[in-house]
Amino acid sequence: MEFKIVAHQSHPLQIMLHHRQIPTGSIQIVLTVNVSYITPIADNPFFSQKTLFLLLGRLQSPRCLHQILSPKLAEMGIDMSSDEYKGVLQDIIKCGFGTVHGMLDQGYYCHALQLHSNMFVEPMAMAMSDLESSMTGALAESGREFEDNNYGMLPANKVSVEKMVKRVIVEDGEKGDCMVCLDELGVGFYASRLPCSHIFHGDCIGKWLDQSHYCPICRFEMPTD
Repeated sequence: MEFKIVAHQSHPLQIMLHHRQIPTGSIQIVLTVNVSYITPIADNPFFSQKTLFLLLGRLQSPRCLHQILSPKLAEMGIDMSSDEYKGVLQDIIKCGFGTVHGMLDQGYYCHALQLHSNMFVEPMAMAMSDLESSMTGALAESGREFEDNNYGMLPANKVSVEKMVKRVIVEDGEKGDCMVCLDELGVGFYASRLPCSHIFHGDCIGKWLDQSHYCPICRFEMPTD
């Protein structure tokens, strides 16, 4: 049977904090996906669960995350062509980067971050004779739709980028990693700052905004065309 997502939420479950510096690019994400019925069923209250292990860098775009999640969700029979599924990807990315950024702001680091993504589903109405062909078609169409619509993203308006993205020099308190390429932002080097105050390598954020109007860390929205 195939299921459509009707609601979702993501949250960090467990974080082992310490002060010893760890490169951001080596942070492991332990992502547990819980799928359950939106309307409780007495004899089947829980539907399925999958756990995936990935590096933080794989959360840099919905496309990368979709490549990891799609085989597991296909096993569960989840429809991946809906706007709700795109929201799941963006929610996981926002939760992962937001949690890591919050830790770094407080001077903490971690080897692994456990994230939970809860998806609430309901069965899709269809004739049993069409089930096999419909599931096969949905999985194939899912990948094509994500590629055709740039994975739910729109490029930022170029004029707005020129006005709103500022060139700055990285200072001591801003030292860290560029969350696009995950390489270091060195003190004294030039970088680009978004209106939300997050900074990145100029070339990195320029290429990112050509594809997406969201800040890679906090999902601040830049104007679009």
